[in-house]
Amino acid sequence: MAKKELESNPNIHALGLSYIYRYLSRAGYTIYEVNTDPNHHFQIFAKADNTFILVAVRTAYHPDTGTIDNATQKQLIKESNQLNAIPHFAGLAVTPVKTHNPDRDRSTGDEDYLVTFNGITVV
Repeated sequence: MAKKELESNPNIHALGLSYIYRYLSRAGYTIYEVNTDPNHHFQIFAKADNTFILVAVRTAYHPDTGTIDNATQKQLIKESNQLNAIPHFAGLAVTPVKTHNPDRDRSTGDEDYLVTFNGITVV
């Protein structure tokens, strides 16, 4: 994905959401619902060991990190209570990384993306 394509908020959000989806799946969670709307109060509804969680995922383009506002946080907590789930937040940052072809003397000009993620926190 080119930098210009990634810089749009929906694309940045999709990258972060995909990262958290894979993270939870590898951790043994069963994913019941994924909401791709970056403005919705949660993106993932999942369960592991008889514990349900709702996760708000917010991703920003480096140097920023995704954040959650107070109104969204309150809505997340309210719905978590209704679903007997624990509300969580995952804030991520996306950084472009130049790729280098070792068979050439210079960069290829292509970019990959590094996702910075410090864990999912309970809200």
